[in-house]
Amino acid sequence: SNSPQSKDSKKEAQKKAKVLLGKSGNPIVISNKEADDTISKKDAWNLSNDNFYDPRKAVSDSLAIGLMSSVLQHSIPSMELQPMFFPTFMNPTKLQFFHRPQFRRYQHGPMAKAGFHNVHCVMKHLRKKAKQREQERAASGGGEVFFMRNTHDLSALDGHIILAEYSEEYPPLMSQVGMAIKVKNYHKRKPDKDSDPPRYRYGETVFSHSSPFLGSLAPGQSLQAFECNMYRAPIYEHRSCVTDFLIIRTRHNYFIRHVPCIFSVGQLCPLLEVPGPNSKKATNHVRDFLQVFIYRMFAKSCDKPKKIRMEEIRKAFPNHSESSIRKRLKLCADFHRTGQDSNWWVIKSDFRLPTEDEMRSMVSPEQTCSFYSMIAAEQRLKDAGYGEKTMLYQPEDDNEEEHQLKVDEEVLNAPWNTTRAFISAIKGKCLLQVTGQADPTGCGEGFSYVKVPMKPQQSKQQAESAPAPPKKLVTGTDADLRRLSLSNAKQLLKKFGVPDEEIRKLSRWEVIDVVRTMSTEQARAGEGGMSKFARGTRFSVAEHQERYKEECQRIFDLQNKVLSSRDILSTDEDSSSADDSDFEEMGKNIENLLSNKKSTVQMSHEKEEQERKELMKMMSEDRSDPKSGVRMKKEDDPSIPNLASMVSGSGRCLRIRRKFRNEDGSEYVRSETVRKPEVVDAYVKIRSSKNEDFIKKFMMMDEQHREEMRREKRRLQEQLRRIKRNQEKERTDKERKKDRKIKDQMKCGACGQLGHMRTNRFCPMNSTKMGNPPDQPVALTEEQEEDMEKKMLMDSENLIKVDGTKITLSKDLFKSAEMVRRKSLVLKFKNPDQSTTHQLPATNTSFNPSKRKRKYQGSITHCDYLTRIAKKKERIRADPTVTLSTLLESVLNKIRDIT
Repeated sequence: SNSPQSKDSKKEAQKKAKVLLGKSGNPIVISNKEADDTISKKDAWNLSNDNFYDPRKAVSDSLAIGLMSSVLQHSIPSMELQPMFFPTFMNPTKLQFFHRPQFRRYQHGPMAKAGFHNVHCVMKHLRKKAKQREQERAASGGGEVFFMRNTHDLSALDGHIILAEYSEEYPPLMSQVGMAIKVKNYHKRKPDKDSDPPRYRYGETVFSHSSPFLGSLAPGQSLQAFECNMYRAPIYEHRSCVTDFLIIRTRHNYFIRHVPCIFSVGQLCPLLEVPGPNSKKATNHVRDFLQVFIYRMFAKSCDKPKKIRMEEIRKAFPNHSESSIRKRLKLCADFHRTGQDSNWWVIKSDFRLPTEDEMRSMVSPEQTCSFYSMIAAEQRLKDAGYGEKTMLYQPEDDNEEEHQLKVDEEVLNAPWNTTRAFISAIKGKCLLQVTGQADPTGCGEGFSYVKVPMKPQQSKQQAESAPAPPKKLVTGTDADLRRLSLSNAKQLLKKFGVPDEEIRKLSRWEVIDVVRTMSTEQARAGEGGMSKFARGTRFSVAEHQERYKEECQRIFDLQNKVLSSRDILSTDEDSSSADDSDFEEMGKNIENLLSNKKSTVQMSHEKEEQERKELMKMMSEDRSDPKSGVRMKKEDDPSIPNLASMVSGSGRCLRIRRKFRNEDGSEYVRSETVRKPEVVDAYVKIRSSKNEDFIKKFMMMDEQHREEMRREKRRLQEQLRRIKRNQEKERTDKERKKDRKIKDQMKCGACGQLGHMRTNRFCPMNSTKMGNPPDQPVALTEEQEEDMEKKMLMDSENLIKVDGTKITLSKDLFKSAEMVRRKSLVLKFKNPDQSTTHQLPATNTSFNPSKRKRKYQGSITHCDYLTRIAKKKERIRADPTVTLSTLLESVLNKIRDIT
């Protein structure tokens, strides 16, 4: 067992396990023995322990402990990314209810029927399941056994259960079903003898010197927290009431179960950055998620060779195009168009499917959860009216503060911005805003995860409003502390209220230091006194960070106090304010508008009809009860100044009559009664004063009006974009017409007309059109020579350069002039025997040596046997015996003639 081969194989297995765990985001923990071995292998004589003081390995900030994620083992269904818990596609409705899923109604089974259903106790099922698992543990040899192996194990009918409620409306990261999470109890010891830390029902105790949160723990203080690879959040245990219980629904029955404790979850401290829309991380995740889904489909296939259909993938990923799916399939499969596997994607023979560990390392559950958080936040911004360009906020580090001022609050609150800011603050690259628009509580009890520079900076408005202070020269003036005498400095300290006993203990420069410090504090507070001895803050950065820590500690303590409080706060009151009711009504109108997909006109008509029915009901009650409140009538006429006096008094109401016009043009009158005093006051003020500012403010309160203004703005922007596009099109059309005009000015070299060339078949001098070639001139005419000279002069800008009295002529100018002269000396004449024309030199200067001379052929023919008889290529071959007999016969006849 201790052979070198077994040791090498063991090392290779450990290395492979480290690589897989590293890819999945779970670093492997090295034991102390292995760590000692690695240190001892470096240098046997190294006794300085430099490895423990390496600044690259040391934690620079106390918050950097947040990036060190612990090893968690998720359930098998979540590791395999089963579509039941990790859907491949979510429509806009599911994204809108991502943080608060809707209660699903069963379509079949006993629970689909309406009526009463029996409720069973879960204790019997718990005992049965615990007995089965104890038997399974005993059969496996005891010890720890991992039971979360299938979807049936992930149920509230088994094991211990706790309830946790998030304090944030939209947490930046949320775990899906089947993902593991740890409960850790952080405890900070006291400097003296500390007693044992408090014992909690859940979690493991961790002694921490530096706090893993934005605020630090006091000595002796303990705090529980949820911790996983995505986030860390403080939790606060609360006792559940005796009357509280949990109802569990399955497809067949209802179960009731007691809840032992309830936790309230504080603000999340993200440890994983959420990718932005259309970012590289998001696109890589979508690509890998699709690829792993294809691999799992091939692995589940029972055919040989393994094959799948494109329609199954398209059904799971409807938002993916067919080309993108085909691109992923081509990596591992081939498409068969004919044969037995027609219209199937069959896996390649030389392709090896990755193992389950390799698939898990490609896409982890944490990456999928961060992607879900991104698309849910993107849908919320789209519902709020933001486009793709406005919601993207990925500036460079240099101009980040300038871009941040131009971005809306909703975009800054997006999870890809808040998580990025928090992780940058953990790494010490920036600070957080702490209080601001990104506070999830909205009342100052949470942190605002918005980036703030390390150095204190003045806002642009303050910089523009406040003039630049003049530079003060201290050296050599009465404000120079070095020239201040000791007696005068002591007198100043007496004015500041420092006792004489303390002044006597100080030396000269200590007295000067106290004078400077106290003068600076008074100047900051805005008080009078010796402001000339006040000095600027030399350590402004240190003070800024100190204030930042104090502010973080204040909010951290406030959050712990509020969420750990066990006081029952109820918002169910007998009467609510008018503002809350108005906002609730406005929210209901927007929800109805989104759910019913009705227009604003239809919604307004329905609202008016509902108000009219309520008004009729109230009028009937008023008639039946004569002791009701005072009624008033009001007509839409100019006599309105007495309206304020009419509605004054208690129990007042206002009756309004309005005229409406139908589609056919007929008019009808509706009357309604208003009893809310706030609405009555606002209506009377508008009708009596007719103040435009008040009307505008009142109208801006209507969310529906604001939505219409946004739509109008988008419509105008689209119209401007369309106008610019048309203008650009007109400009390009003008340029094309201009090119056509230039083309029309083209001059023919044969006939001299405009609009065509000499090779054009419509030219009157064209040889193909006239049948016979035209008579060409023997030499160039003077007009042609002038045209060639003009063309040469048009191009003379680059050939002739004038510099004062100096003229520079290019060599190309002389060459072009020589070329024109040679062309004018060439003579052209027509050959009477042949249709071609020949060029002969007029003088010896125009002789062309490249052309060969023709050999002179005389009229006497000789050596006629050397000339071959022209024969056709496709001729009939003669019989050689016949040819020879003919020749010999002719020879014989000649011999006979001689004899």
